[in-house]
Amino acid sequence: MAYSFTQTTARVLARLARYQPVRSGLQKLAVAYRQQQAMSTASPNHDIAEVLPIDPRPAVAQGGTRLNLMVPAVSQRHVFGGIETALQVFDALRPYFDQARIIVTDEATPEPRSDAYYGAWPIVPMASESPPCDHIVAAGSRWGQTLAVHAQDHFMATAWWTAHNAFALLNWQRAQVPEASARRLLYLIQDYEPGFYPWSSRYLLAQATYEQPGRTIALMNSHWLADYLAAQGYAFPVKEVLQPRLHPALAAARARCETFAKERILLVYGRPGTERNAFSLIVASLRLWARHYPQARQWRILSAGEAFAPIDLGSGCTLHSVGKLSIEAYADLLCRTAVGFSLMVSPHPSYPPLEMAAFGARVVVNRFANKDLSGVSPLLVSASPPNPEGFSAALRTLTQAFDHGETSCMPANASEMVWQGGFLDSCGPGFAWAADVAAKLLGDAPAIPATV
Repeated sequence: MAYSFTQTTARVLARLARYQPVRSGLQKLAVAYRQQQAMSTASPNHDIAEVLPIDPRPAVAQGGTRLNLMVPAVSQRHVFGGIETALQVFDALRPYFDQARIIVTDEATPEPRSDAYYGAWPIVPMASESPPCDHIVAAGSRWGQTLAVHAQDHFMATAWWTAHNAFALLNWQRAQVPEASARRLLYLIQDYEPGFYPWSSRYLLAQATYEQPGRTIALMNSHWLADYLAAQGYAFPVKEVLQPRLHPALAAARARCETFAKERILLVYGRPGTERNAFSLIVASLRLWARHYPQARQWRILSAGEAFAPIDLGSGCTLHSVGKLSIEAYADLLCRTAVGFSLMVSPHPSYPPLEMAAFGARVVVNRFANKDLSGVSPLLVSASPPNPEGFSAALRTLTQAFDHGETSCMPANASEMVWQGGFLDSCGPGFAWAADVAAKLLGDAPAIPATV
C-alpha cells in the first residue's frame, strides 16, 4: 500500500515538473535545501576544549598548605611516561605540604590503579567541598561547576593546558588573597609542547605558557629539553633540570635479571595516535627492512604502547601489538628483546629507547636538534638520514649482527653496561632537589616535611 502511494506521488511530481514555474520552484527548494545542509554540516566549533576555564570559588574551610597537581588523567590506561613522571615528582614534593590534591582536567570519571599511592584517595566532583584529606577532583566535565580554592593552595602544572588554567587560578587567588601576590606556579615541562601542533591557536597558547618566567618555577625534564628551550629564547630565572631515571620497578626487575637472555625479538614503541612518535615512519621502515633482509621472517616483531590490529609488513612479516603492558610483563619482554626501534620527534629523550637499552637491547633512534642519544650508550644507534632507507639500514645492521652471533657490544648482564648519565642510578638522589623546590614554592619557608 505504501509502495503504491509512493509510486503515484512520484508520477504526479514528474508530470508537474514539466511546467516551467513548478520546475523553477522545485529547483530553488533544492538549492536552498543543499545550502542549509552545507551550513549545518560545515558549521565549525571554534572552541578550544583543553582550555575550558576551571573557575574558582572561595573554599568554605581554610586549610593548611596544599599542593595541587593539575594533570590531564590518572586512569591506568592513560598513564604513560609523561604522566607517570608527573605523579612521581608530585609524590616527592607532597611531604613538604600539609595536604595534597590531584585535579584531573581531562577525565570526568578517573579510574586510578588501586596499588598507586593515590589509588585509595577519595574522588570528588569539582562542585563539592574538599574533604580534610588527600583527594582527587574530577574536573573533566566541569561546565557550570567551580573549584574550591583557599589561601594556602599551591599549584603544579604539567601539560600546557593545565598551565594555562593554573595561571588563571593564580590570578584569581592573588586578587582574593593579597599575601599570595608573589606566589609562583610550579611547571613541570616535559617537552616543547607547541611542537605538538601545526602553527595554530594551540601552538600560540602552548608557547604563551613559557612566557611568564617571573611567575614560574620551571622543572625541565632532561638537559636536552632545557638546552632546546634556551635556544628558543626561553629563560627561567628559577629552574631545576631533571634527569630521566629508570622506573623503580623496572630497575628492581633489571637487578634481578642475572643475564640478558636475548631472543630474535624486534620491539618497537608504537603509538599510532601520537604524531611525534612517528608511527607511520616506523611501519614504512619495517616494511623496507623486511623486504631487504632475508632473515626478517625469523624475527618476532612486536610493538608496546598503544593497542592496534596486526599490520602486514610484507615478506612474511607482521607487526603485532602487545598494547600497554604491566611493569612485570614489560620487564620480561625487555630482558628478551635483542633489537629495539623507537622514534621521538622532539627534544625530549623518550623513556622507551632508554629502557630497552638499559636491558641490553641495541636500539635504533633518531636525532632531533641538539638531542643525540648515541652519546648515552653504544647500545643506542642514531640512524641517518631519518627516513625509511636510513632506519631500515640501521635495523638490518643490528639484526644481522645478532643473527651472526656478533654480540660483543651487547652486555651479558647489567654489571657490564656502559652508560653516560644518571638514568640507571635509580637508587641515587633522584629527587634531591625536592626540598629546595618546595621551599621556593612556599615562599622560601623552611623545607621541613609536613608529615613524618
